[in-house]
Amino acid sequence: MRQQVFNGLGLLVLLAGLGLVSPQASGGPTQRLLGHQGATISVAWRADGKRLASGSIDKTIKIWETESGREVRTLSGHTNYVYCVAWSPSGKKIASASYDKTIKVWDAETGANLATLKGHTSAVMSVDWSPDGSRLATGSQDKMVKVWEVSSGRLLKTYEGHTALVISVDWSPDGKKLASGGFDNIVRVWDLTGKSECQQLSGHTDPIESLNWDSTGSRLASAGRDNAIIVWDISSGKSIRVFRGHTLRIECVAWSPNDKQLATGSLDRTAKVWDVATGKVIVTYNKHTEQVRGVAWKPDGSKLAMGNADSTVRIWDLAEYLKP
Repeated sequence: MRQQVFNGLGLLVLLAGLGLVSPQASGGPTQRLLGHQGATISVAWRADGKRLASGSIDKTIKIWETESGREVRTLSGHTNYVYCVAWSPSGKKIASASYDKTIKVWDAETGANLATLKGHTSAVMSVDWSPDGSRLATGSQDKMVKVWEVSSGRLLKTYEGHTALVISVDWSPDGKKLASGGFDNIVRVWDLTGKSECQQLSGHTDPIESLNWDSTGSRLASAGRDNAIIVWDISSGKSIRVFRGHTLRIECVAWSPNDKQLATGSLDRTAKVWDVATGKVIVTYNKHTEQVRGVAWKPDGSKLAMGNADSTVRIWDLAEYLKP
């Protein structure tokens, strides 16, 4: 019988392969980006993967060059926490949502504030671009979901139905639906064509913190304070799978570009990557000193950006764990 000797990581990987334990990430992240003076709540990649935007409770948005980790620009203008940032599909603009009740649109190259959208009566928690870049969707503590025309700054539509504050909004890839979730524990899927009623997805037992569509628009992932991630089949309105493994509330969830994995960040100071087909954790990053508040996949699926309560942005290279 041939004897094999494993180091600590090798044994962990062996056990993971047998389904007995999920591997912990070895070493530190590929990059640690320093500059914010308060918790980093949101991170977003530009479509080409060369730039990353981050939003913080220090009231600023920072743009980073991802190859070098260099801070390219700081966008200042909000008077309260920046809770969410999003790149336009073209990569030329950034939208930000703030506790100051406004949404700002920025020129990503010059840093100019192109527009400030006002209409919510309380903190704006989430912002997302329509796939064609012509509209913005926002969710707020005022319980409202709003859709705006970017070119004019005009409010196009207000969607009412949530009975508590709205934390997350996400546009479907075809631009025809908008998902929203928040403190009423219900995922709502709004038909923007007006052809059908709002779809309501019930399954969470505590507030919903994050939503994300897969690339086909057929599945939606939601995560919340009940420590659960639910994947929904939109055509039937039923849950396909429930993922559990975090020990404290989940702050963020994101599909990988190939729809095979989900990434999550939690107040338990870990980020996890899950296999969607099996529901198992592929790898856990447990080197954080504070809560993980935001996660975003690099568009090619090779890395994960993480916003942290310790004011940093960390970029985790996943190539070792997601081999073809």
